[in-house]
Amino acid sequence: MSTWERVTDPVVDETVWCARTSRGLRVRVAPRPRFRETAAVITFGYGSTDLWFTDDRGELTTPAGTAHYLEHKLFEDEALDTFGRFAARGARVNAQTGFTRTSYHFTASTQFRDNLTDLLYLVGTPHITDANVAKERGIIAQEVRMYEDSPDYCTMFDLLGCLYGEHPVRYTVGGTVASIDAITAELLLRCWRAFYRTGNAALAVAGPVDPDDVLALAEACPLPAGAAPHRGVVADFGPVARTRSERAMSVARPKLLLGIKDATPAPTWEERSRRQLATRALQDRLFAASSEVRERLHVRGVVDDSLGAGYHGEKTFAFATIGCETRDPARVEAELRAAWQAPPPVDDEHLERIRRRHLGAFVRGCESMRALAFGQAGEALDDVPPFASQRLVAALTLADVQQRREQLRRDDAIAVAITRTAR
Repeated sequence: MSTWERVTDPVVDETVWCARTSRGLRVRVAPRPRFRETAAVITFGYGSTDLWFTDDRGELTTPAGTAHYLEHKLFEDEALDTFGRFAARGARVNAQTGFTRTSYHFTASTQFRDNLTDLLYLVGTPHITDANVAKERGIIAQEVRMYEDSPDYCTMFDLLGCLYGEHPVRYTVGGTVASIDAITAELLLRCWRAFYRTGNAALAVAGPVDPDDVLALAEACPLPAGAAPHRGVVADFGPVARTRSERAMSVARPKLLLGIKDATPAPTWEERSRRQLATRALQDRLFAASSEVRERLHVRGVVDDSLGAGYHGEKTFAFATIGCETRDPARVEAELRAAWQAPPPVDDEHLERIRRRHLGAFVRGCESMRALAFGQAGEALDDVPPFASQRLVAALTLADVQQRREQLRRDDAIAVAITRTAR
């Protein structure tokens, strides 16, 4: 069995145990003996943007929504009665698919070994047939239609369709009713064989557990060994595909979402993390509750408490967002663009507040076993050392933020999506 590496953060005095099984599955354990609840997450580097890949049978292009469909099918095992079995032990179990990964997870206060054994069995032993794929199609189509009725969801993907003309991030995670109609049992099994492998996965557990117990269960995981296949996601940076999108839906107030697209890739996790930290420092300077910019816009009636900002950075795409609800989208768009193009300077005092806020969020995250397990699984999948974010935020400089400010002020990088009230 593999040996453990123990990594301790001196600031918060927390320890994470790291190992790999003999077949290549990354494993992290955050023992927390003073907690009652345990959380476990197994994450795979396979998401909605992985539509093209090459395996031992050749090239394959899959319909939008394939990764999400596969997530559904792995969770439906008639013999195991997944949800009933976990619920009988008092456990909560679920799964989720994003742009670049799919995660399966549970939280429970008892019978940890049984719960983890079942979770690893589900992802490592597909029960996919023509009959149960056809049965699930209607359920997934209903979920797709539900998202198509969500103004927030539609506004986001309208924006992504403006920012990206070629990259599959512009497609909704669940696909469309038409795209999922082309998904078959054979296709799902081929995708499972390609992506559900120990070298493309990471398992993280947080709670009152023995790391050696976790590693023993991970060693028994039935996932096949090997790395992920070559994938054909082309990096998409540079100018936006379209500058704006507008639609009408049943909303109380119009929704506005401004997007700023990164111009160059950040190939390493350190570069992506630095960009994220510097971007959020800028967004905090502009739009945090204590910001004079936000206060000024609020006093003038331009924005309200719905105003928010975020950043999403991956190897092949990256973008920042600013959005809110408003009865005057044209005015708000102009004001937000002006604020973004001429933000107030970031000084040492503000940067120190950012560091303290990051540390506070990190400490709070250590109090949630679910958040801790998700964070460690995601970092392990990207081979990010434990507590690396703490080191990076401590090293963030005013020059880093200033450089990021200049990178994101290009006119050809901005697009807007507006969802207006249907008349």
